[in-house]
Amino acid sequence: MIRAQELNTKAIGGFGRFQDVRVHASREFKLVLLLTLVHIPLGLLLYNAGSLAILHPAAAFFVGLKWAFKKQVALGQVALAAGYIVGSEVLWRMAQIPVFWEFGKYGSIAVMTVALVRRSGFQIPKLPLIYFIALIPGCILTFIEFDLGGARSILSSNLSGPLLLVVSCLFFSNTKLSLPMLSRLCFAVLIPLISVACVTLFYTVTIEDISFTGESNLSTSGGFGPNQVSSMLGLGAYISLICLVLFKNTTKIKVYFALAALLCTTQSVMTFSRGGMYNAAGAILLVALWEFRNPAEAWKRFAPVLISLIVFIAFIFPILNNFTGGSLQERFEDTGTSARSEIVESDLAIFLENPLFGVGVGGAYDRREEYLDRKAMTHTEFSRLLSEHGMFGMVAFLSLIAMAVYNVKRQRSNLGRAFVIGAAAWCVLFMINAGMRLAAPSFIWGLTFVTIISSVQSRRLGRSPVVVERHRNV
Repeated sequence: MIRAQELNTKAIGGFGRFQDVRVHASREFKLVLLLTLVHIPLGLLLYNAGSLAILHPAAAFFVGLKWAFKKQVALGQVALAAGYIVGSEVLWRMAQIPVFWEFGKYGSIAVMTVALVRRSGFQIPKLPLIYFIALIPGCILTFIEFDLGGARSILSSNLSGPLLLVVSCLFFSNTKLSLPMLSRLCFAVLIPLISVACVTLFYTVTIEDISFTGESNLSTSGGFGPNQVSSMLGLGAYISLICLVLFKNTTKIKVYFALAALLCTTQSVMTFSRGGMYNAAGAILLVALWEFRNPAEAWKRFAPVLISLIVFIAFIFPILNNFTGGSLQERFEDTGTSARSEIVESDLAIFLENPLFGVGVGGAYDRREEYLDRKAMTHTEFSRLLSEHGMFGMVAFLSLIAMAVYNVKRQRSNLGRAFVIGAAAWCVLFMINAGMRLAAPSFIWGLTFVTIISSVQSRRLGRSPVVVERHRNV
């Protein structure tokens, strides 16, 4: 009798906790939905707000600094502010907001650095440090070849990405995230990207006489560089899909991620820049290869992704292709590299001529004219490391490989390993396609150093029910 009463009491308590979980899930989804609805018109407002548009990056930055200065604020919460800045960077560039060009990189660097300095006792991982030290000799050559002002501008442009990568690795190696906090970080990056997608959609359907050719399209990219816009919209699609795969979501959140993935995919392909979709598809494919070691379980997790893919291929893509007069299909059937392979070949030739120190940061821009009959900016970070840093660039490259391998092995669960594999793959593909022009690859590369805490620890931190563990022993 006593045993029955104990079981009944536990059942009632469990039901009560289940009810609390459902209430918290509903509240968090409402907050996510509200923030998304606010960001749908935000991009257009920034386009037309003039100098007042600076209030948006200023607010994001100062909120991040406020959280960074407060020691009682967990690093996981500070990561949300840094992630939001990273997700908003291309939107600020598109709207021509009057902040300096690398604000997204330096803003997130400042937030994460202040947070670490204010919280003493952090550890410094060795591999990111080796990576950055290997880049220093190339900087010395830059000061020799260029005047002080020119050298400073070149270094800021080319090394702000590597600097952010190191700071991000340092920050996340000292950060523990529960699965709900990891989910919130994904939302922090994704929501401003939805704003980017809505801006490009608006201009695509409202601008008259859009001409579609076999090249990237400025009009459907919100009037900004299609390569960067496509890459970030591809990130939005990837985040949405990987959240569908790795996390067990409520039905509402599944629908949200599926719609976000379709929106970002649609607008990414409409830029006619293929890189964004290649990056997302490649990263998802690697995660799928990893997960399908257990086919029965993997089919269940990838079902929403497959449904989204079928909807896009069967319904959305034909409409888009018809809208573009067939040019969209022709564009994605083109397997050319848009001169990227030629630039890589020129970088390798420069490296062979200058194998020890390279030609210095920024020096390859002029030297490529000897091989291409024109000056050219690099699109591939790894070939730039060789041409401008020589053997030291090779050390930096090998350090990146070592980081990826180390972080995959360090994870204690299938979820953690799948997350790191996907994140590292997306970053590598981005850096092959678009160098380190944006903050996103550096920030997400650092995220592979994060520690995903167990379900027991997660409950102690107040686990949110919107997303819960799918795998055990995290």
